[in-house]
Amino acid sequence: MLTVDEVGAIPLFSGLPAGELERLARTAADLHLSAGEFAVHEGGEAALFAVVAGKIEVVKTFDGVERTLGWRLPGTIFGEVPIALGAGFPGGYRAAEPSRVMRLELQQYYSLAAVSK
Repeated sequence: MLTVDEVGAIPLFSGLPAGELERLARTAADLHLSAGEFAVHEGGEAALFAVVAGKIEVVKTFDGVERTLGWRLPGTIFGEVPIALGAGFPGGYRAAEPSRVMRLELQQYYSLAAVSK
């Protein structure tokens, strides 16, 4: 389970009121990934993810060949593009080492955005 301190350490959430941090810590999915395990596959449904610990590799397959596009480290987020475009993930996000990520489903994201105005 996520703690308020872990959620508050993510820059996107650091300015939220204590009550919202507590709600996120209680309701966001806490994913523990082994090296090589995917947080989300290319084409996966839109959701917002934040890296709590570890290292996430961004991969995409071009003409049958997998390429590394980048990395996500603790405190960074991913999933904002699929949310903004209403589309699936343009690439996969895979743990390069044992990692933890938090996942907010679309409804959770929109609820958070509504109270953050």
